[in-house]
Amino acid sequence: MTVGGVRIGLISDLGFVTRLVVERLRGCAALVLESNYDEAMLREEEKRPWAVKQRISARHGHLSNGAAAKLVEEVAGPELRELFLGHISEDCNRPELARKAMEEALRVAGRTGVRIHETSATRVGERVGIQAGK
Repeated sequence: MTVGGVRIGLISDLGFVTRLVVERLRGCAALVLESNYDEAMLREEEKRPWAVKQRISARHGHLSNGAAAKLVEEVAGPELRELFLGHISEDCNRPELARKAMEEALRVAGRTGVRIHETSATRVGERVGIQAGK
């Protein structure tokens, strides 16, 4: 979507990334991205039955830190300034793991100046202003 001349991308409950998703997210100044689970933590988590774990990691489930990072690496162009990590599982992820994956993806993409924000369903985050062309 474009708001006030600023392209913003929002991805959640995606499961897997298609070429169309990559193409549509290129050129965004801000990206709100699901980084739901850490692969090892999901595998080792004991509260969820195996079938639920399979659904979470399936094509119609959620994006792992690794999948989200790969997407960021592909779409992080010179326009990207703000990256918001969302839908981080309380049981199968940690914000610092999601952040580390994104920092590495941005480093590989040559976009180390992008600010990373962790979002939460239980608290209001900081207010971020994004102006067109800046």
